Amino acid sequence: MPARRNSSDLRRLARRIFPGANPLRRRTDYFELIALLAVVLIAVIAVALAISTAQAELRGRLIEVDREQAGKHQVVATVLAEVDSASTTHRTVAVRWGQPPDEHFAVVNLPPRAPATNTVPVWLDQQGQLTAPPLTRGEATQAAGLAGAGVLIGAVLVTVVGLTGARLWVARRRLAAWAAEWERVGPQWRNHAS
Repeated sequence: MPARRNSSDLRRLARRIFPGANPLRRRTDYFELIALLAVVLIAVIAVALAISTAQAELRGRLIEVDREQAGKHQVVATVLAEVDSASTTHRTVAVRWGQPPDEHFAVVNLPPRAPATNTVPVWLDQQGQLTAPPLTRGEATQAAGLAGAGVLIGAVLVTVVGLTGARLWVARRRLAAWAAEWERVGPQWRNHAS
């Protein structure tokens, strides 16, 4: 008995999706089938585009990671003093690195919860100037994931807006068709009711 019920459920689902030769079908009933096929097609294209975008972004970011890591190096600087700062988003400290006569001084910002130690790591470019830390592989992967997710979210939004607009259009067409049909049939029903 369960096999017969499953097959009747499948037939009912197929009749609902594919209007077929139902004598009561309206021309607008084909919209559901076309909309379903369009949504499936858009979903497949969006997933492929998101994967492609994420891979391209990852390749570009990994090249940037390699370039930055080759062009920057880390040194350990000695903290000389903490500089007064009105900011609560970072701590400002004066640091020194290198030995005389090649000694360098700078003021750097540390995270507010950075441990209070005598040394801090700083990043230098090839000219020996302070620079931001190089991009990491984790940050590159995160940027690629965000790019792919952005494509998917954009595709979902466009699909939902398009499908909603199309359904509203079809609903208006159905209502207009029903109103026109009632204008034609209504007077006949009124005559039978009396």
